[in-house]
Amino acid sequence: MTISVIIPAYNAETTLLETLESVLGQTLVPDEVIVIDDGSTDSTAQLAAAASSSIRVVRQPNRGAAAATNLGVELSTGTELAFLDADDLWAKDKIATQVEILCQHAELDGVFGHVNTFLCPTNDAESKLRYRIPEAPEPGWFLGAALLRRHCFECCGTFVDTLRAGFFIDWYDRARASGLSFQMRNDLVLHRRIHPGSLAHRSQHRDSAMLEMARRAIERRRARASS
Repeated sequence: MTISVIIPAYNAETTLLETLESVLGQTLVPDEVIVIDDGSTDSTAQLAAAASSSIRVVRQPNRGAAAATNLGVELSTGTELAFLDADDLWAKDKIATQVEILCQHAELDGVFGHVNTFLCPTNDAESKLRYRIPEAPEPGWFLGAALLRRHCFECCGTFVDTLRAGFFIDWYDRARASGLSFQMRNDLVLHRRIHPGSLAHRSQHRDSAMLEMARRAIERRRARASS
C-alpha cells in the first residue's frame, strides 16, 4: 500500500506551510505529496517547493479546485489517495489510522473520520458571527477527511471540473450509486479552517455551484427511477 497526498492550492501563501507541516509531520509519512498550484498570483508555488524536496509542485492556469484535484489524481502513483485543502490541517495520526482500517477491511473502498471545525484567527468580528462552529468534532463527509483507494476513480470517474463547489458531494453521490463502500470512523482526522477565502465561505459563486450539484443529483435519481 502506497499513499499519495494531493493538495490543490490557490493563493494560499498564508496557510499552506501550516498545512504542509501537518502532512509531513504524520506518524506515517506519505509516499508522495503533490501540490497543484491553480494559477496562484502569490508565492504559493514557491513556498510549497521550499517546504521540502519531497513535495512535487505542479502549476496550471486557474481552473478551480476540482480541476486541480483531478490533475493531482492523474499524476499520482499511490494505491491509496488522500486529499487536503491548502488551508486545513490533519491530525497527526490521520494517515496511519486510516491505513490500518483499510488494511483490516479489504471490502472497504474508502474510509472517513471526524472533523473539528475552527475559525481562522484572521476572521474579523463580523465574519465570526456568521458561523456556527460545532462544540465537538462531527462526522466529516469531506474529501480532506477521507482515504480512498485509487480504484474508486477508475470505477466512477473523477470530479466534475465545472463545479467550483460541491464537486466532492457530486462525486460521492456517484460513487455510492456505483456500489462503492465507505465507512465513517470516530477518529478525529481533520481540522477544518473557516475563513473568507475558504470553499466553505458563502458566496453567490459557491451557491450557484451547489445548486448545479443538486440539479445533477436529482437528474441521476430520475434516470435510475425510470430505468
